[in-house]
Amino acid sequence: MRRGRGGAILAAMRRPPASQSAAFVGLAVLVLGGPLAAVSAPNPVRAAATAALEPPTRPVLAAAVPEPSHEVTSERLGGTDRYGTSVAISARTVPEGGVPVVYLASGAGFADALAAGPAAARSGGALLLTRPDRLPANVATELVRLAPGRVVVAGGPAAVSEAVVDEVRAALGPDVPIERAAGPDRYGTAAALVDGAFEATTPLLFLASGAGFPDALAAGAVAAAIGAPVLLTRPDRLPPETVRAIRRLRPERVVIAGGPAAVSPAVATAVAALGPTVERVGGADRFGTATALAKRFLPDASTVLVASGLGFADALAAVPLAGRLGAPILLTWPDSVSWPASVPHPTRDELRRRAPTSILVLGGPAAVSEFVRYELVGWADGRLSVPPPEPDYPAFDSRYHNPTELLNAVIVAAIWRPDLVDIFSIGTSYQGRDIWAAKVSDNVTVDEPEPEVLVDALHHAREHLTVEQALYLLNVLVGDYESDPAVRRLVDEREVFIVFALNPDGWAFDLGGSPYRGWRKNRQPNAGTSAVGTDPNRNYDYRWGCCGGSSGNPSAWNYRGPAPWSAPETRAMRDFVESRVVEGRQQIRTHVSLHTNGELILYPYGYTKVDVPADMDPVDQRTYVAMARAMARTNGYRPMQSSDLYITDGDQIDWMYARHRIFSFTFELYPTEQVSSHADHEPPDEVIVRETTRNRAALLYLIDLADCPYRAIGASDRCG
Repeated sequence: MRRGRGGAILAAMRRPPASQSAAFVGLAVLVLGGPLAAVSAPNPVRAAATAALEPPTRPVLAAAVPEPSHEVTSERLGGTDRYGTSVAISARTVPEGGVPVVYLASGAGFADALAAGPAAARSGGALLLTRPDRLPANVATELVRLAPGRVVVAGGPAAVSEAVVDEVRAALGPDVPIERAAGPDRYGTAAALVDGAFEATTPLLFLASGAGFPDALAAGAVAAAIGAPVLLTRPDRLPPETVRAIRRLRPERVVIAGGPAAVSPAVATAVAALGPTVERVGGADRFGTATALAKRFLPDASTVLVASGLGFADALAAVPLAGRLGAPILLTWPDSVSWPASVPHPTRDELRRRAPTSILVLGGPAAVSEFVRYELVGWADGRLSVPPPEPDYPAFDSRYHNPTELLNAVIVAAIWRPDLVDIFSIGTSYQGRDIWAAKVSDNVTVDEPEPEVLVDALHHAREHLTVEQALYLLNVLVGDYESDPAVRRLVDEREVFIVFALNPDGWAFDLGGSPYRGWRKNRQPNAGTSAVGTDPNRNYDYRWGCCGGSSGNPSAWNYRGPAPWSAPETRAMRDFVESRVVEGRQQIRTHVSLHTNGELILYPYGYTKVDVPADMDPVDQRTYVAMARAMARTNGYRPMQSSDLYITDGDQIDWMYARHRIFSFTFELYPTEQVSSHADHEPPDEVIVRETTRNRAALLYLIDLADCPYRAIGASDRCG
């Protein structure tokens, strides 16, 4: 809000000259950090790329040639549901058909399939899932294609009914033996499955909790790859069926998958008392445990399987495939929990270390989203950078993107859809950080004669939610392009520019507090004083310092600077906006500047209380009111003239309208005005999804009206 209180990234980046916005080199994927460090020297990569640009005949976006990753291929194995996914994985595992055995397990629960996967791998077979009470038609078809020598049903009739067994027999004929491997509970069933597939002695055995699926699933993949069994245990005690199986197998070594919270030290002691050496391989969570198992047992595998860490169904059938490929299963967030979501750090770091040549994603987009899929590839081939050690969000706000995570998220969008997203920097901050932006449009590298829209965030350093709102808009435009016809039309017919963090220096400084400093301004020193910082949203040149809406005191929260455009951040914004004047006509037609807080939609002017002063076209004022009210109806915000909140001068939206006749708004995001020092500008990360989603319709409306804002009042004739 305007009121205050006391790595390796993509191959080539270009800085646009004042009259040109340079495009990020787009990247295609095969279908199937913290605050950036301040720089004191020119970036040689960017300088070389800039020097190579041909002078444009007019200010247009420089074209970029999409370049696919030559290092990593990505393949998705998924169906319309978990049963279809198991069929897709089976077809990938045994494309030629003709297997000695097929294991059939219930898809309604994970327990019986956890031990069945390594058993199927050991026997050279496949694992399919079924409904408990009936055999899905596509699973029956796959059974016929596989033509197994026998079928093993995992679990008793309560897990897979006799009716399903009858359907299997009808599909395969009476000559194919069907047997059950079952015990009194999941632990007994696991032991029975191991008994049927593994010899009396085995050098290595994996033991995982049967109370959850993640650790046993990851252990099953590495066990299948090295020919070892998996047994299940209760978290706090060793079941008698598991004791019996360990005694029969007489392993030299037992590897416990997961930390002490998953399998207690008491269980480890009980296993050791049976004779084998006990080793624990675990991480801080399910993602860390999967990574630790992969590094310990398959450190050099060039193929990686990736599954959701929150759902078991899609990955269960993949354990035999992991065995055939010698590949581990790593876990990720599905991206259905929330936006933003990203690849967990243990998985991210392992992909960077391993640099696999192939990633197989298990399940459909609802299980692992396309965004996450392409982020996985970006980490694997090194196009994303790990945040360096520097100020970051505290753990309780970790769902916020820090500056490097922000840039990575934008790069993922370009990796995912290079035809829709170009990344560029509009300039640098006082301390030399890039001010990153993205253009979103079809034919994105071509400057087409389409209406343009500008969205910018983080004029004020502490207004963290604005960055998430800008990223959310990017995700909507790119992620919903194929599925939402309204979004597709807007992307096809508009050019949308998003500036994600205009004030990166102030952001970095704010994150260095405990937990935050509540910082607002940039980090530019003020000559002749120890005070630091100019309020960027008082530094624009229209009515600068005119009307008591800013301060001339360098220590003030709303210090306007010694002169208009004295802040490099506002100069970068000015130069970009003016670069969009083509043949005398401003291409940007609508604009919103994202701030917190107050849940308001503000429109010019801020410098005067007069509704229609001499520098405001009365029809424009009517249009502003109509647009603000229309957007407010979608998000529940309060629409008002900016000065009705309080007087401001030298602010951005006044300049955008007065100098360029852009219909420019301020969105003051959640929450409504509060008293506490942090709750107003730094809300908890739990609200990110709810509050960014809240503005979807309003932002799409603003983009839609860019062709003719006067449509809001039924005056389309004013648009030539």
